[in-house]
Amino acid sequence: MQRRKLLRAMGLLIAPCSLTHVAAQETDWPKKPIKVIVPAPAGGPFDRTMRPLAQSLADLLKQPVVIENRPSAGNIVGTQAGASAPADGYTLTMTGMLNTIAASLYDNLPFDVARDFEHIGGIGEGAQWLVVRSDAGIASFQDLIAHAKREPGKLNYASSGAGSSGHLIMEMLQRATSTTLTHVPYKGGAPALQDVLGGVVSVTALPITGSLPFVQSGKLRVLAASSKKRDPRYPDVPTFSELGYPQLSVTSWVGLSAPKGTPAPIVRKVSSALQMALSTPAISKQLEAEGMTALPMTPEQYAALVRSDVARWGQLVRSLNIKAN
Repeated sequence: MQRRKLLRAMGLLIAPCSLTHVAAQETDWPKKPIKVIVPAPAGGPFDRTMRPLAQSLADLLKQPVVIENRPSAGNIVGTQAGASAPADGYTLTMTGMLNTIAASLYDNLPFDVARDFEHIGGIGEGAQWLVVRSDAGIASFQDLIAHAKREPGKLNYASSGAGSSGHLIMEMLQRATSTTLTHVPYKGGAPALQDVLGGVVSVTALPITGSLPFVQSGKLRVLAASSKKRDPRYPDVPTFSELGYPQLSVTSWVGLSAPKGTPAPIVRKVSSALQMALSTPAISKQLEAEGMTALPMTPEQYAALVRSDVARWGQLVRSLNIKAN
């Protein structure tokens, strides 16, 4: 009896009722439909990625999985709603790299993406392409750097906004190559791309899917990719790492998270279903259509990715003194 009291005091003895409760959570959940908050517009790349995945999760978990789009600048409104939802497993949130950038971009962010969620696992990751207009007189990455060094500050680059992934990649590129380019921020990727196509701005970094049609038509030239290795679908596109700049190996990623305090058995159950869904050809094909590859991760691995990117982007954002609010 004395030994049991000691073990209980040390937190090493679990009461039988607690074990029963945990077992019930594992076997009974889910009993009703599950909602996934996508903090981006319906019909956009995040939405197109999540909808077929939601159907696969519904098939595996034996309950409907419905999408709720809650778009906002920086994905803040939807992510906050996910963080403050009941921790019962019935509200999940699509989280991603944008959240880790926002952690230092906004002074009064109403949630902490690293601490206010139980992270379930990754969904997919995709590289960005560094592109120029084909008739800009820049034939290669080396040409771009040589041009930038000959005329510091004369070359302009477009981004979808201050603090966007494209903006930060271009800032990292300037530091890595000791060059100076002039940032021209836009309100979104579409107008930024249009001005590159129109010759108003020289260069930009954007997701593969955004630039691929124009690369295929010959209007844009790809100078480099931010993936860790060459994409076999585009074997002629070199990586920054191959060109001597491994620090520019950056992929944009998304995953799935639950509110802080969601029981571990539920998190594990969703994680297992998510990894199983990601292994299917249908989901792989959908991810590929969005310029991504599957990113299967355990909850621990995904939580570590979130923490590391909060630190990585926070250091860069603070050093550049970028603020979105």
